[in-house]
Amino acid sequence: MSWRLHLFARTDLRTECDVCGYRFDLIAGGACVRCRKILCGAHLHGSWLRRLVVDFGGEPVCVACRQAGA
Repeated sequence: MSWRLHLFARTDLRTECDVCGYRFDLIAGGACVRCRKILCGAHLHGSWLRRLVVDFGGEPVCVACRQAGA
């Protein structure tokens, strides 16, 4: 029996990042709780470590809002 762990599953649902216009899978990005922008993973999380923090219950705050201290 063969199985694979799908930590970050993929969907067929795609949208565009409000910052860069990149078309991404909704699982890879999301919406910032502060500025409410829909963002790709690079603009929302910034790193894989931050992505894990969000996946384990942290608030999805985008890179720009974190840098601004908002």
